[in-house]
Amino acid sequence: MLRCKILSFILLFGLCFTSAWAQKKNTIAPANREQERRSFAMNVARAINAAEANYKKTHQTYATWDILLGAGDFSESGTKWSSESFPTVAHAMYGRGPEIVAGWKLRLTLSANGNAYDLLLEDANDPKCGYAIVSDERGQIRESKFLDCAS
Repeated sequence: MLRCKILSFILLFGLCFTSAWAQKKNTIAPANREQERRSFAMNVARAINAAEANYKKTHQTYATWDILLGAGDFSESGTKWSSESFPTVAHAMYGRGPEIVAGWKLRLTLSANGNAYDLLLEDANDPKCGYAIVSDERGQIRESKFLDCAS
């Protein structure tokens, strides 16, 4: 009888511990995925800034996204403007569609004379907070989200 109680206690403790561990593990994962997505976006913006700086040096003007694609700076096989320490950016599949890379929309606006640009890289999978990366020809990168977003 005592043996049965001890065995039941051990089983119950084991189930509680396993359940608590699984809950804790699941709460950590989304934060890591979110951090990875944001890091990806920041490094895509760095790659675009690098490509723009190179294009400006060569052509005395900044380029539209279509020009960067046409010049081979970004393609379905990746970009040369990201280091191999960021393989998800270096080898991503870039395109012309509304999402330049899966889950990310780009708005790249050039000034009338082509001497300045504004870059907005928006998370297409975040309608609640509208997370985005913002940059321009100065190369500074900022994070943004909707003002009324609590998270």
